[in-house]
Amino acid sequence: MPQATSAALDALYLALRLSLPALLTAYAAASLFGFLQALTKLGEPVLNAIPRALAVALALAFSSTWLAHELGGFARRVLVALPDLVR
Repeated sequence: MPQATSAALDALYLALRLSLPALLTAYAAASLFGFLQALTKLGEPVLNAIPRALAVALALAFSSTWLAHELGGFARRVLVALPDLVR
């Protein structure tokens, strides 16, 4: 596989891995608060959006060091491989 294709696949895989904490947290919070809204018969959409946004913010805050480490490692690998990618 050409090195440019490998770098592009690595970038896509990294984007998927970096987005998973926020996406899974948003899904879990929306499911939980949607279930609670159904139980209490409250139909206010803001009651679902605010806890979901707070949960995503907390997930990003807790995973920020891991996110930065992963992104830095990818940038390092791309910069090291850059001379080979240009040829």
